[in-house]
Amino acid sequence: MVRLPLLLLGLSLTAPVFAAPPTQGEIEAKVGMAREFFQSKGEAFSLDDPEFHAVLDAQLEGIDPAECDFEQIKALNMLWAYTPNARPIWLERIKSLGNGEQWLDAALMLANMDELDAGLDIGMANGGFTSVPDDRIGEVIGVMSRVDAGKLMPMQTELVLLIDRMPADAKALSAWIEYPALLETAGVDAGTRKAIHAKLVEKMKAVVAAAPEGQGRARLESGLSFLDSAAGRGELIGFPAPEIEFTWNSEGNEWNCFNCLRGNVVVVDFWATWCGPCVGSFPDVRELVEYFKGYDVIFLGVTSPQERVSFRDERGRVNAADFADECKLMVDYKKSMDMTWPIVMTKQDVFNADFGVRGIPHVAIIGPDGKVAYNGLHPAGDKAGKIDKINGLLKKAGLKHPASLKETEANKRG
Repeated sequence: MVRLPLLLLGLSLTAPVFAAPPTQGEIEAKVGMAREFFQSKGEAFSLDDPEFHAVLDAQLEGIDPAECDFEQIKALNMLWAYTPNARPIWLERIKSLGNGEQWLDAALMLANMDELDAGLDIGMANGGFTSVPDDRIGEVIGVMSRVDAGKLMPMQTELVLLIDRMPADAKALSAWIEYPALLETAGVDAGTRKAIHAKLVEKMKAVVAAAPEGQGRARLESGLSFLDSAAGRGELIGFPAPEIEFTWNSEGNEWNCFNCLRGNVVVVDFWATWCGPCVGSFPDVRELVEYFKGYDVIFLGVTSPQERVSFRDERGRVNAADFADECKLMVDYKKSMDMTWPIVMTKQDVFNADFGVRGIPHVAIIGPDGKVAYNGLHPAGDKAGKIDKINGLLKKAGLKHPASLKETEANKRG
């Protein structure tokens, strides 16, 4: 029997060489081939698979990037962006478009493909912020939020002046959610940031009130919810932990909020059973739980009702009849996944705006004084860093703590 990847290669090698840019139909067929390969691999698929790269290269054979316009480049993105052979060639083509009318599209695409410096160079060469239409400023803000503080600080004045260019369109304005954080990174003073934050929230509320129902309005409402939260106002780190109502926990403890846990370092891991990266980080969390066993440290797996539980065994996704049933399923899930830390259900959504949770997993660490010390961490990786952070909070509170990871490993070797 012919394996699917070889079949795909065979089909592509018999395809005609394009003297002209491919049509939309031809592009869709080629992208479809790549998707078939991806689907055939299932969970074994890897972006680094040489066989996948060969499939992509075969689909691109005969296509000259220099003959493709920006829309065709975008449509072919799945093919050229993931193969080390073609990617550099196509990136050069995008850079060449930075000299024409589509310079902004080219700059944004480069920036979103980890070619941030190239994107910035194109933007500056074309006049910077003054040349960007008001309804696209939000896209630029999103990109600029990833720029180092050192490069942003000289732009303080320009960044502050953007507040006078807020668009009235709900979809365009929703992209401004990163604006206050961008100003903070750029070193804009707190008073100016506070005034701009208030002005942005006021504008968003007015646009939401006037906008028709639809995705644009829903996205803006979500952004407004974040900006009007503790994290959005810059009142999270160093402030008392936002109130969260615990509706259930797997241990049967009489906990109903973070205040019940004061006196302990509380490591809060926002997660869900359907979230692959969340589940993938379980071994890391398990190691940390073991490391701090016997110390005043509590780890919580915080989630909210999802109406289903996604098991990682033959049961797969199981729909819950009601909240009580979901909690019962979560007990089974905890056991099946060897979760050695409590699961907590909260009234608030797992994508908690006050903690700035816009993606999961998302970890926050609360000190024994009940104040948020760290936020936006990932549960996987940097074990030593997390241990040092937790130990620092224990020391500050005068509580006993284990040795650092470096000391522990040295003792094992000694």
